[in-house]
This record gives sequence, structure tokens and C-alpha cells, in this order.
Amino acid sequence: MLDDPYTQYARNEWRSKIKVVRPQMSEAQANRAGLTRPDIAEAVATAVEGRKVGIYREDDELLPIISRAPASERVDLDNLGAIPIWSPVANGILPLDQVVSSFDTEFEDANLWRRDRTSMLKIHSDPRDGLLPSELLARIKPKIEKALNVDVGQVLGKQFGPDEDPFANFNDETLKIGDSDIWPLKGMPGYYMSWGGDAESSAKAGAALGATVPIFAGLMVLIVLMLFNSIRKTLVIWLTVPLSVIGVTVGLLVFNQPFGFMALLGLMSLSGMLIKNAVVLLDEINAQLDSGKTAFDAIVGSGVSRLIPVSMAASTTILGLIPLLGDAFFISMAVTIMFGLGFATVLTLIVVPVLYAVFFKVPYEQAA
Repeated sequence: MLDDPYTQYARNEWRSKIKVVRPQMSEAQANRAGLTRPDIAEAVATAVEGRKVGIYREDDELLPIISRAPASERVDLDNLGAIPIWSPVANGILPLDQVVSSFDTEFEDANLWRRDRTSMLKIHSDPRDGLLPSELLARIKPKIEKALNVDVGQVLGKQFGPDEDPFANFNDETLKIGDSDIWPLKGMPGYYMSWGGDAESSAKAGAALGATVPIFAGLMVLIVLMLFNSIRKTLVIWLTVPLSVIGVTVGLLVFNQPFGFMALLGLMSLSGMLIKNAVVLLDEINAQLDSGKTAFDAIVGSGVSRLIPVSMAASTTILGLIPLLGDAFFISMAVTIMFGLGFATVLTLIVVPVLYAVFFKVPYEQAA
């Protein structure tokens, strides 16, 4: 990540190691005094960090009362040996240096992160201005997998529960912990890697949508079917939805935006707007048929009479989304709705009457 010119702020979550003072307990002396490691740890914590011994009430506030050594004793490491500790065998107070052989200074990790109870080191990197996260991932992914010697050819995807050890019987296959696929490292049993960040978030969001979209799409089809009580009219309405893909493709290419999660949300919202336009046209056709007009005149008349209302509704929506073009998070959704709605509205005013005439076999009538 540091070597790639298009990355910035490469970092990991463990950060730099920190110094700690670790008492080395003298087993024989501690046993004679009846003391254990938790006793020594509690005595040191009480002297240095303090221990809550009560609560002081001031007005409506409850303030904890902390008992600890004076600041002059806490900051001086030479005073650690004088920390008092209670010995149940001696039935009295002993200085800590009688049960501790030394106080060693060591380095340890400040933060240890885990995922599904497995130790984890997460490495972050941000793309520089003008580069999409998906493009950065495509640049560095093969390099990192090659450097780590990742076995990318294994795609079995075994699932482990929260109480199972995924490395108890480790073999070279893709594992799955939680919602993420992980790949083993060749020649390093017990070590694996997984891709997170935007790639993981998009995969999770896509999976969540994939499970619910068919249900609500079916409800929308059912509502339209109940509204018009006609399979052919329902087909006419829903066949206009794919027309938005033309405008969406043009818009994303013009603004150089990826078809990510926000764009997918925009496309789902767009389908409802197009169905509304088609419903308005078909309802007008039915109204003109009921007034006694012929089918051909009703199709032509509805297209002319609904041109301004449908166009104005689409225009106001497009104009309202213009401020979002300057937002880095919502721009892909705004572009999807604006261009998809603009192209599809024009095409809907043409395609819906044509599909209606084709499905219902309306003959052409020349003007009188």
C-alpha cells in the first residue's frame, strides 16, 4: 500500500507497541506469604490506578471516590517495591518487593483486535483524490495476494459457527467466518486473509438486498395486476422499467461513477417512478376508452394529454437532485435517478402506447 502512488494514509489498527512495567513474581516467597498473581496485580492496580471505595453525592451528581497512592509515589518506578500488600499468612502488610523479584520493562501491543474470536490485524488505506475505492482495490489486490502467497484458487467456502475453531483441522480451502470469505496463506497453516472495506460493505449490502428485493418486486407486480386486472397491461407497465438502464449507463459513464450500492438504491427508486408514469398513461387510455373513443384515438389522445404532466413530474425530480451532484456519497445515486428518469420518461411516452397497441392488436386509423 505504501509503494502504490494512488494510496494515502496506509495504517494498521494495532499501532506502535507501548512500554509496560511487568512485575516478576517470586513463586517461593509468594507461596510462603499466601499470595497469588491476581493479588499482586490488584495491589499494583490499587496503588497506581486506584480503586473505587465509595460514592460522593454533590447535588444531582454521583462522584466516585478513588483510593490510590499519592502522585509523587505513583510516577516514581523506584517506589513500586514499597507498595503494601496484605498477606493472609503473615496476617499483616508486606512490601511488594518481598514477593516480587524484579520489575521488568517490556513492550506490548496497545490494541489487540479480534473478529469472531479470532485474532486479527486490519490494514487500512484510502484512495487519493480522483480515484475510486474499487479502482484502488483492483490495483493493489493482486500485489497483496502475491506478497502474502494467498491460495486464491480455493473457493469451497466452508462455514464455521461462533464456537468452532476454524483452524482445528486446517486445510487449504477458502473458509468463511461471519459474513466474509477468507483465504489461507500457502505454507502458513493457521494464517489467512480477507478483504474488507468498501468491497465487504458492498457485498453485504448486495446480499441483504438480494434476499428482499424479489419479495417486494413481486408485491409491486401484484398491486399493478390488481389495479388493472389485466396481465397484458401489467406487462406493458413493467416492460418500461428496463428502459432506464439506457440513461443510467450514459449518466454513470459521463460522470465516471461506479455502479455501487448507492447507484443500486437509485435504480430501485427509479423503477417505482417509471411504473408511476406508465400507470398514468394506461389510466388515461382507460378513461378515454370509457368516454367512447376508439382504441387508436384513446392511445394517441392519452399520449398527448399526459405529455406535460409526466414530463413536469420527471423534470422537478431531476432538478431537485442537482445539488446532490456535488456530494461524494450521493452522486452515483443522483446520477442514476436523473439520467435514468430523463431518458426513460421520453421513451415511456413512446413505448407504452406502442406496446399497448401491439399487445391489444389496435389497428391503425388514418386521421379524418
